[in-house]
Amino acid sequence: MRRHRPVVEVPDVVGLGADDACAIVRRAGLVPAGPEGMPAPEDGVVVAQAPIGTAGAEQGATVVLITQHGRRPSDDPITPPPTEEADTLQPA
Repeated sequence: MRRHRPVVEVPDVVGLGADDACAIVRRAGLVPAGPEGMPAPEDGVVVAQAPIGTAGAEQGATVVLITQHGRRPSDDPITPPPTEEADTLQPA
């Protein structure tokens, strides 16, 4: 008879850098991996994962992380929205 391992919640790591995502997955008791049996990604930004975040998985299960190279959205500068003042001020 096979013993079941405890079920843990899969963390949602989409949007994080590969290093941070792998560390979080490991802390949850899961094993990060790349797609199609590749090793865990070492760089890039996680754009998808399986199983999805908040799903349940047996402790020690694999979480596939798909990464894309480039900057994280949080690295982009924040552009303030235009002010209403600029819209309402008109020459007389």
